[in-house]
Amino acid sequence: MVAMLWADRLSRIPIPKEQIVEGVARAIYSTHRRPPAPKWEQTSDDRRDWVRAQAREVLTYLCGLGSPSG
Repeated sequence: MVAMLWADRLSRIPIPKEQIVEGVARAIYSTHRRPPAPKWEQTSDDRRDWVRAQAREVLTYLCGLGSPSG
């Protein structure tokens, strides 16, 4: 079995990239959210944009990883 690069794996996901970014951003926000902080849907546009930027960097990092075999 040949190992796939992360960029190839991500390109095979059958949803738009921005939808992936949104899902990763929600996961990042939810991981660090503590009440009484607002839920994702109620938080400010600026805060959501900040977390989306973090999610994009996660995907950029994953796509930049080299071959798993070395």
